[in-house]
Amino acid sequence: MILNDQPIFIELCALKPLVYSGQMTLQKIFNDMDFKLMKRAILLAVLALPITDVVASTQLIACEPASKNDSSATGIWPVPYLTQNKLCFNMKAQAGDTCVKNGHTTTWFTEAVIVTVDGESMGRDDTWFRVARPTINEREIEYTIEASRDKKQWISMSRVSINRISSQAVDWLIREHGGTSYNCHLEGKKL
Repeated sequence: MILNDQPIFIELCALKPLVYSGQMTLQKIFNDMDFKLMKRAILLAVLALPITDVVASTQLIACEPASKNDSSATGIWPVPYLTQNKLCFNMKAQAGDTCVKNGHTTTWFTEAVIVTVDGESMGRDDTWFRVARPTINEREIEYTIEASRDKKQWISMSRVSINRISSQAVDWLIREHGGTSYNCHLEGKKL
């Protein structure tokens, strides 16, 4: 049906549907809109979507000693987690990035950390950490944590291997024989 040779529109925002000609309807709808409110709603929706995706995709790798009687099992440190196909570490970094993709390298700087190598404390000082070319896939997660005080000489601290199929993990402190065994799972989902 055509009114005054223009298409008919129905105003959807009103309680009673009203019929207007094309030009009059668009003017009426735009005049009735509260643009500030609409901008706020769109901005909130745009900001909320990425945050919910990141939160939903972040999964802590929780590991418990395989043997409950193992007093030497202190836990995998730093605590790893997965987010957006990256392996990350739960540490505060003053510089660098604590997350790394499969086969890439990351370094980060943390203030006032006590580094222990072979059971011997290297003291509390500002420290650089590095994870070089980890393996992160659907079957396994393997990486080595290294530390440096000057970013020139790197000391391997521990090597971690997590079997994502069996959920078993081993954390080898450097020069330790056999390593410490853990049972791991992703928080909220099966590893």
